Amino acid sequence: MRQTSFKALEESVSFINAEGNWEKGSHTARFGEIEQRGIALTPKGRALYDRLLTKSREVIRPAADGSNAQAYIDALQDAFAGFPDDWATIRTEKLGYFRYSPVATSTVRGSDLEELIRKGAVQFDPIVYEDFLPVSAAGIFQSNLGDTTAQNFAASPSQQEFELHLGAPVLDEFEHYANLENASIEACLQQLRPVALAS
Repeated sequence: MRQTSFKALEESVSFINAEGNWEKGSHTARFGEIEQRGIALTPKGRALYDRLLTKSREVIRPAADGSNAQAYIDALQDAFAGFPDDWATIRTEKLGYFRYSPVATSTVRGSDLEELIRKGAVQFDPIVYEDFLPVSAAGIFQSNLGDTTAQNFAASPSQQEFELHLGAPVLDEFEHYANLENASIEACLQQLRPVALAS
């Protein structure tokens, strides 16, 4: 997921304090963001993504005021040259999840998925990532801490603690996307299985 967030505006507010008197203050509650979602990555793909992101941030960290935006973009482009940029390679290297479906115009049948793809009988489309990358959330909240605040992208997630506060278990994203992919393969092969010849 590619995301650009805009620093929240500081706004004047009036509120009633504990003594019941009106008091003036300020808050930063509104921010804007633009996001572009891409493919859901497998654990292998996510590990590569994280490694390349870390590599870029060893070169430069984005400034909250955007003053080094071009240098940061350059560092990202250099680092992510190591990530395949076409669906076929991402699929064969098992970096992302895909949804498979029969090509309507093909008359080829069979039970071998890779052979059916080679013969043009099966197409694959990336499954769109519908979750929220922790680094994206961190960037949004970091932008509201001020321009001089040191950035720290180190993660120390606790799913157990999160679920405790949420009051419900959360979906395992990798398992969810793998299930979507596997279901599409099963349905696809079911439609394209060879027709038994009458004896």
